[in-house]
Amino acid sequence: MSSENPVETVQRSLRDLMRQNAGNGRLVVAIDALDAAAATAFADAFAAAVGEDGTAVFRATLADDAGDVRERIVAPFRAGEPFDGSSTPAPDRAVLVVDGRFLHASGLRGLWNWSVWLEANPPVGAPRPELPDAEKQYVRTARPRVAASVIVENSDPAHPVQVFGDFC
Repeated sequence: MSSENPVETVQRSLRDLMRQNAGNGRLVVAIDALDAAAATAFADAFAAAVGEDGTAVFRATLADDAGDVRERIVAPFRAGEPFDGSSTPAPDRAVLVVDGRFLHASGLRGLWNWSVWLEANPPVGAPRPELPDAEKQYVRTARPRVAASVIVENSDPAHPVQVFGDFC
């Protein structure tokens, strides 16, 4: 039995998948969830996994009203310029990990080279809580489960599991 941490195992697997599918250069990765705190914690762990080999990693957390993310963060990062109040520009090969809610909305989804949708489901047999209207609307219209590069079931943050959805 492996003594490796299950979170690290999933994070490293996702990191390798991102590198295989998203290309090189300055990459922007979105970690999207209805639970903002879960997205931040997952994004922090993912950024740590990406940076294990010395890759320059930058982090940003977005509020729900992140309408200026393209101008304030993504465009300057991709151009190798300082962004979001930082004085440090990104080198040619770097990863910006952005977390927040509603990151697969139609106005934002084209910003990401690669993305993760975090799901959290109640335990088997437990009733599913009613989502607030804004979250129901988001899940129904943006379809983050379809838009994301990867789906991760994160009901137990100590044991996240990549989900392989059948889109047939």
